[in-house]
Amino acid sequence: MKLYNRKEVSAILKKATQNSSTIDPDNQIGLSIDELRQLAKDVGMDPYQIEKAAAEIETDSKRIKSNFWGGPFAYSNQVQVDGEITVAQWEEMLISIRDFFQFNGNVTTRDSVFEWSSPWGTTNSAHVTALKSKGKTKISIGWNGPLSGIPFYIPVPLVALASLFFVSEFLGLTAIPGLGLTLFATGLTFLVGRWGLRRHLKKGFKKLQELVSSLENITNKKNSHTVLDSEKKGKHEVHTSKKEPLLIIDEEEKLNEEIIESIHSKRSKN
Repeated sequence: MKLYNRKEVSAILKKATQNSSTIDPDNQIGLSIDELRQLAKDVGMDPYQIEKAAAEIETDSKRIKSNFWGGPFAYSNQVQVDGEITVAQWEEMLISIRDFFQFNGNVTTRDSVFEWSSPWGTTNSAHVTALKSKGKTKISIGWNGPLSGIPFYIPVPLVALASLFFVSEFLGLTAIPGLGLTLFATGLTFLVGRWGLRRHLKKGFKKLQELVSSLENITNKKNSHTVLDSEKKGKHEVHTSKKEPLLIIDEEEKLNEEIIESIHSKRSKN
């Protein structure tokens, strides 16, 4: 049997992940840190290196890496919580999701998967998935808005045309000075638009992260209440069953004897 080295194992896992994600969309839900540590043990890697790499990636993911146009124009995040989501919890999540995206959206419910997606034809698409399995729930949120930058860049061609007309009609500048002034005005407008777009996306990503935390809290809150209720119920049952059945019978017999004696005493007085 052939043994694969670490480089080959990494390539195989990467290829398998790509293939599985194209076959079944539900498999796009990621792995927890515990599952990654177990994978590391299975392939002979130090689990500590997995934790270190995950911490570095988590730090890098919090930094928004902007491209030339001010992007990225997509967001994705996954969290895992203890306890399997219930229908009531999903209904509560839907209220938060619809309030955030301002769409009723399309809802799909299967045995172990709850999904919400933005309606077809919207400029910015979004989806939320909750997958329950083995006593845990994985929540995935994705957003994609490739046309988000258009409103911020609409002034760029307008400023270019206006500056050309201004330098030729009112300033009477020659070709080179006029072109230089036009390029300066156009470039400055582009930079201002890109700055505004980055600021807008940064706020949007922060709100999406708050939505993730909100959905996570809904599941954690309900599950913690369930645990507390079960503990209280258990304590109550223990408390009510402290007295042994024989002691309870003895107490009832003593009470009956006291009642009979009081009746006899009343009759003797009469």
